Amino acid sequence: MRTFLTVVIPSLLLFDGVTAQCAAGTAQEINGNWYCSEVNAVTYASFPGFGSYEKITDMNANTGDCSSVRYNYSGSLSPLNEELSLHIRGPTWLKQVAVYMPTTIANEKRSTELNGHHRRHAAAAAAVRHHGGHQHLHDRHGKVKAVEKSRLSKRAVGDLVSATIDGQLVSWTNVYAGPGVATDAPVLGAIDDTSASTSDADTTEDTNMTSQSSTLSSSTTTSTSSSSKSSAPATGEGWTRQAYLNAASGAVEGLMFLNHFGGTDGVSGTSAGGPAFGASLSYASSDGQSGAASPQVLSNAMIEDDTEVIIMTDQSCDDGGCGFTRPGGVAYHGFSGAQKVFLLEFSMPLTNSTTFNGDMPAIWLLNAHIPLTSQYGTNAECSCWTSGCGEFDLFEVLDSGNFRCKSTLHMAPAGGSSDWFRRPTGGSITAAVVIAGEHEVAAIRVLGDGQSFDTTLNEDVVNGWVNEEGSVFKMEG
Repeated sequence: MRTFLTVVIPSLLLFDGVTAQCAAGTAQEINGNWYCSEVNAVTYASFPGFGSYEKITDMNANTGDCSSVRYNYSGSLSPLNEELSLHIRGPTWLKQVAVYMPTTIANEKRSTELNGHHRRHAAAAAAVRHHGGHQHLHDRHGKVKAVEKSRLSKRAVGDLVSATIDGQLVSWTNVYAGPGVATDAPVLGAIDDTSASTSDADTTEDTNMTSQSSTLSSSTTTSTSSSSKSSAPATGEGWTRQAYLNAASGAVEGLMFLNHFGGTDGVSGTSAGGPAFGASLSYASSDGQSGAASPQVLSNAMIEDDTEVIIMTDQSCDDGGCGFTRPGGVAYHGFSGAQKVFLLEFSMPLTNSTTFNGDMPAIWLLNAHIPLTSQYGTNAECSCWTSGCGEFDLFEVLDSGNFRCKSTLHMAPAGGSSDWFRRPTGGSITAAVVIAGEHEVAAIRVLGDGQSFDTTLNEDVVNGWVNEEGSVFKMEG
């Protein structure tokens, strides 16, 4: 997954363009990336609402080749309305994470899931009676020959990246190997509080996000003081928690913790296809440092440098609802819908590591089709990332030891703000990521102290996050 662009912009022109877009402070260039002002809020607006990408339909492990079809998407905030996976790269200490969706949608899903559950069991019982109890079990996680995990960056160091921002063509050089690239800035200002209805396409994408409790540990139904309160929404429909982790207590519901060690000895997943595909998803060990044979709960400790943990729902793709997934790989649903909220409590300690991706923490979202097929393979045709299926960098440190975190959207069009969040190197912070299809914006907010991870969120609170003044990046010129 690499970007090859040939447009060259003189450095002086690039500097002038960046400084003109910085509404406050002075533009600063660090290792090829531009920074404007420290902010607590970044909003992405003016999504096109339609587009296309190459959806993978087959992966041939013998040849390392893949097939795809052109997939047309539409709907509010698409393709961010599709299933997303949450990725954490160390050094990051994840304390809590929760995922919410509108209460009315959550209730509809719960009803649909329960009805489907009853129908499946009734059909299974009938099949047992008809076939004399014979059941065929399919093991999708067969053991395969182990190969060393492929650690390949998504982009090549030295690639030139360009974007049209506010009518100006600007470019910058990618100088690191990691999950994102910097982009240049919009201006500071309040977003327009315009709302739009969610399209039918969003509803069809919004599937299999349920609040079933995980069986990962005996404490999965335990709640801590910060999460046990259930405050009913004061107005509107409100938001209901669908998934949750409290690392300190070990409480977890609705989440699965994965990484890329598929096919190594004793680990779930596959390495078939070799470097072309990279290692498949596997269950992550509790510290994220290796794979595991079965699901584990993420421990209350710092995720180490250049260690990546992928968080998805606990709903298996065995239901057929994920579309094509890599044969033999571990596969779970992502977080779906044009209306979803991620709450995260985390810190990003300084480690002074000089290893590959050392002291460069990151938190980002990917279209779930990417990890479910090939995230770090050498064959770009085996991932929809290249064709713009969607990556949303939330808090990303672009060079070792930097105290600035950037945000970028990789889709069509692509870009991001040159304003930055302060890296939480000491105590932890709480941040909200709101995919707000109703308002046609995606918002990242650093919240104040005392934000709880309750089972519900007040609609007025979420709307306040959406409408908070901050750095605004318009996806269309």
